[in-house]
Amino acid sequence: MNPDRLAQLDEERSFLLASIRDLDREHEVGDVDDADYRTVRDGYVARAAAVLREIDEGRSALPPRPDRPWWRRLVVPAVTVVVAVLLGMVVSHFAGQRLPGQTLTGGLPQDEVSTLLAQGRSMLNGDTAGALAAYRKVLDIEPDNAEARTYTGWLVVLNGRQADDQTQIAQGVELLRAAADLDPLYADPHCLLAVASGRFLAPADAATAKAEGERCLASSPPADMVPMIKGLLDSL
Repeated sequence: MNPDRLAQLDEERSFLLASIRDLDREHEVGDVDDADYRTVRDGYVARAAAVLREIDEGRSALPPRPDRPWWRRLVVPAVTVVVAVLLGMVVSHFAGQRLPGQTLTGGLPQDEVSTLLAQGRSMLNGDTAGALAAYRKVLDIEPDNAEARTYTGWLVVLNGRQADDQTQIAQGVELLRAAADLDPLYADPHCLLAVASGRFLAPADAATAKAEGERCLASSPPADMVPMIKGLLDSL
């Protein structure tokens, strides 16, 4: 993972954590009811956990940084600013131009998948329809992409919750079950399946919530997701 992508993830993490804090304050003063609070907060926490996981994986994959002379620490930031300005001018000039044979992102299909996943993450808590469209485009390219399948199912659950449509919630739960089978080491579908089964299904499926919550915790989920799942398990 390149440093630019890590910087983008850091910004998204800061936004999500700030959103959680704001939501907690609104709930404390009574501006948000309990049901909406739990639904929205669970979505924020799940997305923040996924972002934190990607940050951890990206940082662990970076090569160690060599020591630099003190003078380079002053010169490099100045050069970076100049290069950024020049790149901005180039991008603005060529934006929208697509050469024959290129994908929409101008690169290989894998590049397009990475771009679409990033779009889906960025829209997950603000534009659920846009996020769902991005994840479905990923599945057109990679039908077994675990992240896209997981968050497609989660968005279907959330849409069903908002519409008070148990049929749609059940459909989302089945999508999460299928996503959980794709990668036994990927905690997110197990965590979200536990939340959907224990909080959103009516009546709640406590057995599935308990089993999937325990599988979530056993799959080394991001630290921020652990309290949510433990709280769910304690409430069953």
